[in-house]
Amino acid sequence: MIAKCGVNCPTDCRAYGVDCAGCNELEGKVSWAEFYGRTRCPIYECVKNKGLPNCATCGQAPCQVWYDTRNPDASDEEFEADIRNRLSNLAREG
Repeated sequence: MIAKCGVNCPTDCRAYGVDCAGCNELEGKVSWAEFYGRTRCPIYECVKNKGLPNCATCGQAPCQVWYDTRNPDASDEEFEADIRNRLSNLAREG
């Protein structure tokens, strides 16, 4: 299950299966969105507002929304690896 942002929920997300059924399943209403003062993931909202299936079809990924929703506990190296992984997942999704 690849989320709109390219996260492979079962393998890449610590919350999946614990307090999250997956971004697509929850229509972006993930538990951590509250940390951004939102009810939905800002990336999910962006994709939906643009009427796109995922970030890859926008052509701007990784965009500022990705950087604004960065995991604050991730190092620069971890974040860059996460971006590469997500872009790769999106490319495989076609």
